Amino acid sequence: MNHSTDSDSTDWWGWVPVAVVRSVSGLRMLAPPRLADSSGALTVRTRLHLSPRDAEVLLELGGFLTHLAARDLAERVRLGEEHTREDFARRKRALTAVTSSRWAGTITRGNNEQWALARRTQAAHLAQLHAAIATLRSRLAVPIAACEVISRTLGYPSAGVRASKQRRLAKLEAVAASVGADALAGRVHVVRGGRALLHTRLHLEQAGMVVQEWERRWFEARCRIEADGESGKRHGNETISITPGGTVTVKLPPAVASRFAAHCDRRGRYTLEASCSFSFRSIEWRGQVEANRAVSYTIRFKEGRCYLSAAFTSPRPVLPEGMDDEQLMGAARAGGILGVDHNADHLAAWRLDAHGNPVGRPERIEVDYRGSSARRDAQVRLACSELIRCAKAAGATALVIEDLGFDTSREACGWAGASGRAFRKMVAGMPTAKFAVRLVAMAHRANLAVIVVDPAYSSRWGAAYWQRATSTAAHKTSRHDAAAIVIGRRGQGLGARRRAEKTVPRKTTEATATRKGGPRATTRGRVVTEDHRPTAAQTPTRPGRAPRTRACPEDRAHDARHRRPQATVQPAEDRSRQATEVQSWTQDALQLSE
Repeated sequence: MNHSTDSDSTDWWGWVPVAVVRSVSGLRMLAPPRLADSSGALTVRTRLHLSPRDAEVLLELGGFLTHLAARDLAERVRLGEEHTREDFARRKRALTAVTSSRWAGTITRGNNEQWALARRTQAAHLAQLHAAIATLRSRLAVPIAACEVISRTLGYPSAGVRASKQRRLAKLEAVAASVGADALAGRVHVVRGGRALLHTRLHLEQAGMVVQEWERRWFEARCRIEADGESGKRHGNETISITPGGTVTVKLPPAVASRFAAHCDRRGRYTLEASCSFSFRSIEWRGQVEANRAVSYTIRFKEGRCYLSAAFTSPRPVLPEGMDDEQLMGAARAGGILGVDHNADHLAAWRLDAHGNPVGRPERIEVDYRGSSARRDAQVRLACSELIRCAKAAGATALVIEDLGFDTSREACGWAGASGRAFRKMVAGMPTAKFAVRLVAMAHRANLAVIVVDPAYSSRWGAAYWQRATSTAAHKTSRHDAAAIVIGRRGQGLGARRRAEKTVPRKTTEATATRKGGPRATTRGRVVTEDHRPTAAQTPTRPGRAPRTRACPEDRAHDARHRRPQATVQPAEDRSRQATEVQSWTQDALQLSE
């Protein structure tokens, strides 16, 4: 059974706490679009059918390396930010004495990266805590069921909700103080194998496990036999070497090789009886091995089975080299783009031409992220494949997606009622980071660029400016389809609002024309002037909502429940005209005589 994963480095997608910049009207200032960087990395995985002797050797090797890695990680965490190059060299020398320089380099590099990841996660967690505390304080400062006029901050709907939020505020402040103290001291908390599995050891009855099963899972979660590749070496890796024919050879440390000396050569290399074969991307892998380019291998155990993964980089740039960022973005947009709106149950995609106009009808790709992680991963792969197929069929040269990190606190996802919990559950079930990384890697191999844009107000402005305009009698445009248009236009550097339609001139009296700037033409005592009535696209309304009227019972009921002030128009950087050009219109008095 073979498995494959198109993977890419996640550094470009890493969450960085950035202060939100807002305009005078209170709306967020949009971040500029950017090209997602892809190194062309590829990971393929296959299962190794081990013999009893192979299993014994690999289990012994995995336990030995796990012990060394855990001890080195503890020392790296203890040193914290005071870690220097001398400390790194000392750690590597200590591991080289009992293993080899290759094993030592892989272990120290992995522990350094794990510590750096823990520090980034700690900073992101602290930023989320501060954002949640600020939201709670601002809403607690507003009376119950009230709305602050200037900032449009809503108070909590009842005294019970307000009391629960006060208790949550005290809890978050205590957690923020603890995390902040660790951040200032440079301390991180890392558990090899996972903290959740570690806590399960104390509650085996509730988890339905026995001690032997937990120990097996704990060993499999911590065991990782990994060997970095090196370009120019035989078959791209000297520690775990795999020939094009599938023969696997592992170089054992002296302590392990002495136990299996009868089955190793004089250099301590053990050849597995099981053979390796990749049914997916085997041509690319064989090209790497035959050319002696770097290939990294990882051996892991899961549910009693052994899997081997091969990771390598295939140099295959999507866009021409030797260009600056502006030229690269222009080359990516040259053939049109495909705007993608990622939702909990489907993906909405719409093809846009080079001028930002929607072409044809939107595409809808159904996804179902419920179930196990393996099923969710398969759904992500299927959705990415369908998006690439749609882009190729439409002739697009780039995909535009949103930077959906969902890094806001739960306080921004609704109240403590059932609706807020349901929304948070839906958001937590969307694998946004995995989808983005997978799509970038797969699109890179399909010669498609990926543009990442700010997700703010995409659904609101899509419903306000494009949903009704693109609907027909036979096809009704959904809110998500309209959001895909806004996302695509942002990727092209355009605003969300459509170009205002030309108005039809109307007749007014001479006196009224004089008040409005002077006559243009006179016919039988009447003066023809420009029509100053605003169109539907020019009327200042709340983003994402159609203009309301109190003549509708639903609108009257909504206004009675939510006494919030009218929102201002969208910022000027995303509009085709300034706010001063939007004028009100009143009916002129009837002319009774000439």
